[in-house]
Parts: sequence; structure tokens; C-alpha cells
Amino acid sequence: MKNQYFGDNRDLFKYDLIYQIIQAGLVEHFMFIPMLTQSNEANRSKARAGRKNEELESFLNECVRQGEEKRNIKQLESFFRKHGINITIYKKDEHFISRTRKEYFKQITDELLPKSLILVDPDVGLKDEDERLTDKHLSYSEVKNLYERMDKSSILMIFQFIPREERNTYFPRISEKLKEKVGDLPIYISDNQIAFFFLATKKSLKDSLCRVITKYQKIYKDKRIFTRC
Repeated sequence: MKNQYFGDNRDLFKYDLIYQIIQAGLVEHFMFIPMLTQSNEANRSKARAGRKNEELESFLNECVRQGEEKRNIKQLESFFRKHGINITIYKKDEHFISRTRKEYFKQITDELLPKSLILVDPDVGLKDEDERLTDKHLSYSEVKNLYERMDKSSILMIFQFIPREERNTYFPRISEKLKEKVGDLPIYISDNQIAFFFLATKKSLKDSLCRVITKYQKIYKDKRIFTRC
């Protein structure tokens, strides 16, 4: 992810979804693991979901209006804490570098993981270890490591930018890959541009998360929002 995009409309989907999950009482802590990369000149599309959270939309728009200083993930701390949500942003002042990824993930301490929604936010998303990993990618082994370290009261949330691939084959393919590599079939939600894959070890927690995701989809009544519970 990049700070230059913080506050863009697509962030409404991401942070509104997180807000709804935590406000539903599923977890007690938001553990944000951004894999920050250097800025570039690319543009982003508008989100289809998240727009009904007018307070969040206003907050993000104000960050954009105030310019570069406020277009920073650190601004999230004030918004979430205002709503009674405990938030930790891991290495919020550092850029992620692929050659030091082992140390980056190793330094995530176990005390930050219990009873948490753990968002890992790479620039692009998942990639196999046998392919060339870049600063923009998260490996399946890194997902597995976090999954095995978190407790039964936590949820692992993974950002994925959707490539040019048929949706009806893409989501099952990534889901099966996560099951193969990590050992669990994920829940997912997508606005047809980006997706979030969720993993949780406790069945009752997964069932509760499914109810929140299903309700979230119904709020927007958009056929382009895909889910699997």
C-alpha cells in the first residue's frame, strides 16, 4: 500500500468493513500490518462499498483535502480511537523492502495478535514463494506464519488486488490455494476491483464473521460485490 492513496474513495470499503467487524464485537483490537511502498504516479478507482459510512467518508475526504501531511495511515489512529477501537499500526513510519521481509514479519510480537482483526495490506497481494517476490507481494508462508501464531479469538484479513482474470475462477483458485498452503478455506468479500480474504481458526468466530459479511453485502445491494462464507 502507499500513503499517497490514503483517503481515496476505495479506502472507504477497506476501513468501513474493518469498522463494521469490530463494532459487531467479533474482536477487541485492530492490528494493522501495512506493507508500505514508495509513491508513484498511478491512479485509483472509486469504491463501490463503504459510502454509507458518511462519517468515515468525511474523515477520509478531509485528509485528502489537507494534502500530503494528512494522507498518511497514521491518521487512522484518531478516527478509530474516537470510536473506542483499540488500534496498533505496525511500522507505520517505514517502507517495506522485500529483501528484509523475514525480519519484518519476525518482529511482529505475539502480544499484538490476540483477540485481533489482523489486516495485512500489501501493495498488490499474494504470490507464491517460488515466484519472484517483490516489495508489493505477500507470500503464502507469511500468511501461514501469522495464522499459526494468532489465537482462536483472532481473524486474519488479507488485501488482494484482483488481476485481469475471470472472477468465477479467480476467487475459487485463491481460496483453494490458501487452503492448500495455510490449511483453511477463507471467507472473502470483493467489490470486483479489490478483495479481502479472511481466515479464522474458531468455527463460531467464522460463523459470526459470515453473518457480518453477508449483512454488509446486503446493505449495498450491488451485484458486483462478491462474497463467500
